[in-house]
Amino acid sequence: MRRTARLDRRIQAGAAHLTLAVREGEHSWGELGELIAGFEARRFVLVTDGTAPRGQVARVRSLAGARAPTVLHELRARPGTTAAATYGGAATDGRADAEALPGGTVIAVGGERACAVPAAVRVPTDLAAACGPALTLHRPVPAALAWVRSDLLAAGPAARTRAGLVAVVRHVLAVCPAHGPALAGLLTPGARHDARTLTALLALCADARSALVGFDPDETGPALALGYGRSLAAAVRATLGPALAPGDADALGLLLAAAVAARLGLAARPTGRAHRDLLARNGSATALPAGADLDRLAAAAVATTRPGLLLLADLGRPYCADGRLLTPVDGAVLRAAAGDLADRADRAGRVTVPHSRAARTALVAPPGREDGRPAAGREQDGTGSPCGRDGGRSSVETRSGPAGTAVQQKEFPS
Repeated sequence: MRRTARLDRRIQAGAAHLTLAVREGEHSWGELGELIAGFEARRFVLVTDGTAPRGQVARVRSLAGARAPTVLHELRARPGTTAAATYGGAATDGRADAEALPGGTVIAVGGERACAVPAAVRVPTDLAAACGPALTLHRPVPAALAWVRSDLLAAGPAARTRAGLVAVVRHVLAVCPAHGPALAGLLTPGARHDARTLTALLALCADARSALVGFDPDETGPALALGYGRSLAAAVRATLGPALAPGDADALGLLLAAAVAARLGLAARPTGRAHRDLLARNGSATALPAGADLDRLAAAAVATTRPGLLLLADLGRPYCADGRLLTPVDGAVLRAAAGDLADRADRAGRVTVPHSRAARTALVAPPGREDGRPAAGREQDGTGSPCGRDGGRSSVETRSGPAGTAVQQKEFPS
């Protein structure tokens, strides 16, 4: 893939389709205005969730208002919602929010909650929203546009970028693991990446989604992999939200899913090390905070994981039994899996995650080799890449989908 901050993708799911347009520079606002005009709406409803910069909201409102009457609708915080939930990427269902909207063509500007509302135009203002709900084919909208300013994403707070990168890790673990080595070479705890790098990561997520929803438009089969670990993340967020940094609930949801698969003996080979390595390189939490109430967490997980969990038999390969991709998991297994993550906090050789809210005590494992021995040199501190270099780029083959369909060559900037 060519190194550029401009990207065009089309995602088709049955009769519905979505266009992803990634742009850079102030001049691109004019293009957005033309795209908004193409919807020929009589009235626009601009939906925000409190996370979008006011300048971006005002700019989009001005563009929409020049084409049709535009009203602003701010989503109210839900009871018990924490800052971590709104700023770090809560897995939300936008249908409840949509029911309270006034009539009109919806334009969503903001984070995951805003972009989860069925909208004709989505302007995600953080990476988590751009990689997730902004790319979802929300019914009943037949055609939608996701418009992203990659340079604004790159200039945003590191905490928001780090949280969004967990969504990229999810796609790599569950859908396209061939990208793992290249992604490992890009991730750093500082979470500072330029617009071109973020554009390449958006392309990865868009291509992964397109490969799955193209033959599973209702996302009830293989496309369930796109939500890998999300229900467990919701349980973590509900019980530990205030103690976690943005994105750490989603990271722990991925690790819990790997721990559950290991406990049930479903994985053909242990996948937890790959999960921990990528998340540690990103500076995300790889252990539950000290003093976490494991019984309460397990109870919340039981409630959020009905009727079952999507688990991995191997990286990129969901576990399937009797034609079912959702595996029922009882409270005892969930409690044991949580205990596995809590135990890691007591082991030696961990390093402190500087951005964690958990009294600065959240610990992660340093990257290691598959043979269990510590990695050497730059690979150990996460600044090097285990993959090869060619002209400053890393090239890997990805096979999207559970059967390895849609083979593509991807290039990532170093």
